[in-house]
Amino acid sequence: MTNSDQLLTEEEDSTSSLVKVMIGALIGATVGGIAGALTNKRVVSRINQTVKDVGDAAKDAARGVNDTVKGVGDAVQSVAMGVNDTVSDVGDAVKDAAEGVNGTVKDTFYSVKSTAEDVNTTVKSTLDSIKHQSEDIMESPKDSIDVPAEEMLYKLVPVSPSKPES
Repeated sequence: MTNSDQLLTEEEDSTSSLVKVMIGALIGATVGGIAGALTNKRVVSRINQTVKDVGDAAKDAARGVNDTVKGVGDAVQSVAMGVNDTVSDVGDAVKDAAEGVNGTVKDTFYSVKSTAEDVNTTVKSTLDSIKHQSEDIMESPKDSIDVPAEEMLYKLVPVSPSKPES
């Protein structure tokens, strides 16, 4: 190592030492200032008051958030109850309507069925009566009627030789 190299190294060491001394002095002054301020009762009182004010503000903000959340929760609960009541009312109305329609359809079905049965009975009765009457008509020509000759009616049909009979 040469002389000039040795001088540079010593300068770097002294600069480094000087920086260390300055940083130490700055830290010491800051700690001393804080320690001195903390020994002053007015400064400590203002620090305490500031901390208390910040704490009170935080408590007030928390209460405000709590009140807001509670209000929103109450509103949501109220809406949910309203929706539930409405859905229940609509469900009851639909159920009543369905039961009414079902009853009407059943009554109509039984009325139509009864009418169809009555019509069927009437048609059968009419057919039986027609059948019976036609059987009576068929049996009537078999019986001969004795009509005296003086009561017989004869129909005279003219015969014309010029016209062919049709």
